[in-house]
Amino acid sequence: MDYRNFIFGLVFLLTIISQPIKAQCFSNGFATAAFATGGSSPNTKDVLWLTWGASSSRDTYGKANVTLNNNSTSYASIPIAGGKFLCIEAKLIKVVGNIQSYRPGNYTGDSLDKLYNIGGIGARNKLVCGIKNGVSGKFVSFSLVCKAYIDGVPARLTGVVIADAESLSDIENFYAIGSGSWTLIDLLKNTSSREPYVIRKDNINSNQQKISFLRGNDDRTGGVTFLTFNDQAYDKKDLSVTVDVGLRGGGVTAIALGLLVPKTDTGDAPESYGVPLHVFNALEPIDDQIAVGQNKNINIGDYKLSGLRTAVGGYLGSVPPDGDINMLFGKLAMGDDLDGYAGSKEEDAWPQEYRSFSYKAHYLPGYKMKVVIPYHTKKNGYITGWIDFNLDGKFSDDEKAIVNAPISAKTATLEWTVPKNRIARSTYVRLRFGYTKSEIDSPIGAAIGGEVEDTRIIIQGRAIVNPVISPKIK
Repeated sequence: MDYRNFIFGLVFLLTIISQPIKAQCFSNGFATAAFATGGSSPNTKDVLWLTWGASSSRDTYGKANVTLNNNSTSYASIPIAGGKFLCIEAKLIKVVGNIQSYRPGNYTGDSLDKLYNIGGIGARNKLVCGIKNGVSGKFVSFSLVCKAYIDGVPARLTGVVIADAESLSDIENFYAIGSGSWTLIDLLKNTSSREPYVIRKDNINSNQQKISFLRGNDDRTGGVTFLTFNDQAYDKKDLSVTVDVGLRGGGVTAIALGLLVPKTDTGDAPESYGVPLHVFNALEPIDDQIAVGQNKNINIGDYKLSGLRTAVGGYLGSVPPDGDINMLFGKLAMGDDLDGYAGSKEEDAWPQEYRSFSYKAHYLPGYKMKVVIPYHTKKNGYITGWIDFNLDGKFSDDEKAIVNAPISAKTATLEWTVPKNRIARSTYVRLRFGYTKSEIDSPIGAAIGGEVEDTRIIIQGRAIVNPVISPKIK
């Protein structure tokens, strides 16, 4: 139909808090992003939506019908372990046409409020996560630039999603272009409709891919696609990423922005050893079986959506981390073993040979410790390790070993020379696996991807003989 609203959502991989607060990361913005509390999507607890138009903390989930311009920005402050925040800034540039903030459900044919909402569908929905063209029937386009930081250090965002949240008609379409590959992850079908719902993927060049929603059936049907960024997507200075978007509808069109939930892995040695953080993806898309360069009608009974699955990235030992909500400091360094579903296997990279041993076996000054560490990775990375030889309660640079962890191998060998100032008592080791060497060059601080494991090393001393009791037993 000619004067209808439709919405599609752009969803970035990573999560946000759901209540409005003055952004801990950005002094001039309000973090009002929110999880949906209702909707038919299986991902309502995973997708966080960025909201637009807020001018104060009273605009709990954004404010509708506010004009947006070049440099209009949505902010997110994501709390992670150790009292730190993942800070995300999403900015609009190269805006062509009039655009405004929009609340899905404003029109009865909208779909996004049926998949994701706060308060209910239609007029009851409070989630202002849309950006619409302000003049009915006009084409609008823009670029979205996003960047993330942890403690002021640039961090990589993993991807972006486009979702049609209203029933697209046969004369409406939209597209998005980014560096990486697109995958359909969510779908609202209406197979009783005789009209097709068509999407298409095209490779623009060796780095960029375009997703196009070519036409709909105007009957409660919508899809959600996810762009996984490749290495070429990131700016060399600040690791920002850019997605180009164009929309055309019979009436008003709009977009919505959000994030997927990440998890955090942290250490469990005593607190004096500091806070290491590894922020990793909890979910990843499954191949949607949609070929590049071909139109695909997804509103048919035979098409089965694969959706999302638990992500498996790079990790130490035999199983990936399960994510930590709180800090797990402890004398035994067993907090991570006892927390979450992975159990003791989550912290099994440090070999048994070096977990408990006589100081004479492996801990005399000058001894060469060669420790084989198993790992799993889908791309080249690094493993760094520290042993607190002098028992000063911290990991120092002169206690560090580092080695490449290529995708072609399954183990890497860390080497230390036991120093003269070592103290022959039980101590701790910290291992970090990551993809960016500078992120794991320190025993503390944040890294994107990978894992950290802390282990207590039991150093067995000399046997003590009671002089009162004869060592001979008759």
